[in-house]
Amino acid sequence: MKRIAITLIVFIASAYILASDIDMLESYFENEQYDVLRQQVGRLAGKYPNNPTVLFFKGYSSTDPDSALFYYQQVASRFPESKYAANANYRLGQFYYFVGDYQQARQRFSTLLRSYPSSYLKDDAQYLYCQCIMAQGKTDSAKIFLKAFVQNVRRSPYVNSAILDLESLGGLSTNAAPVSAAPKEKDFYSIRVASFKSFESAKNALFKLSNIYPHVEVSERRLGNTNYYIVYLGRFESRDKARQYAKLYIEPHLQDYEIVRRTL
Repeated sequence: MKRIAITLIVFIASAYILASDIDMLESYFENEQYDVLRQQVGRLAGKYPNNPTVLFFKGYSSTDPDSALFYYQQVASRFPESKYAANANYRLGQFYYFVGDYQQARQRFSTLLRSYPSSYLKDDAQYLYCQCIMAQGKTDSAKIFLKAFVQNVRRSPYVNSAILDLESLGGLSTNAAPVSAAPKEKDFYSIRVASFKSFESAKNALFKLSNIYPHVEVSERRLGNTNYYIVYLGRFESRDKARQYAKLYIEPHLQDYEIVRRTL
């Protein structure tokens, strides 16, 4: 009996310590103390190698996309009922979207929408699901999904972007456009934050920024004999809105940026 009591006390103490450690990591995450989070999760990874929350934060703190991908896959496949499983699926969908594997990306976003309907990432996943369909050249399907998104998700920060996408596809016109008609060009504004000669460098930057900002894109541009990969944040309907966003969310972390007009 005494041995059972001691075992029970040890179990309760261990559970309390685990809960305390997890609460600490979540506090750093919620308060955007990412450097401290990275340090602490490195310390706790060996202590809790199979804890889904630690695995998620291990992926989130990783500076290597392939390493992060491994940890997110562990959370999504082994611990689908865990607190950050929806987030892990979203990060996986982002990764596949960024590398151009749109089918895999759609599967991850679809899993999030189907299995985690109350997730705060639901709207973001639905919009990126639409983007995958557009990238696959499925224009008619993209119009249907984008229209549903605009009608049903009015408070999402992606609504303006979805409207721009629809207009570029001719999806907001009351009269059907001729089949041969080219999509109408639409101007919008983005915040240019970086430029690279290496696609891998651009992909890594995009991966890191996507942990913090919504709607991060990489666009290729050729100047002379050199290809450049430009990293953009956001799509805004006016320069003022882009400037306000940059002042609030970009300037505290990055001084070297530029607001540019783009065409969809």
